[in-house]
Amino acid sequence: MGTDEAKAIYEHRAATAELANAQAKNRGLRQFTVRGTVKAKAVALWFALAHNMTRCWALLPAEA
Repeated sequence: MGTDEAKAIYEHRAATAELANAQAKNRGLRQFTVRGTVKAKAVALWFALAHNMTRCWALLPAEA
């Protein structure tokens, strides 16, 4: 965070990473309800897939 370039990159983080984290939290991903790394990774991937699909649908042009 010492350089101007690093500060510029960090400013864009709020618009990208934090949005996905906030939406996952709003969808109920506050605490994993499964045990084990494999199952927790599967749950996280489902939330990532849901986020990507909703973003794709939001970006599609509206049909007339």
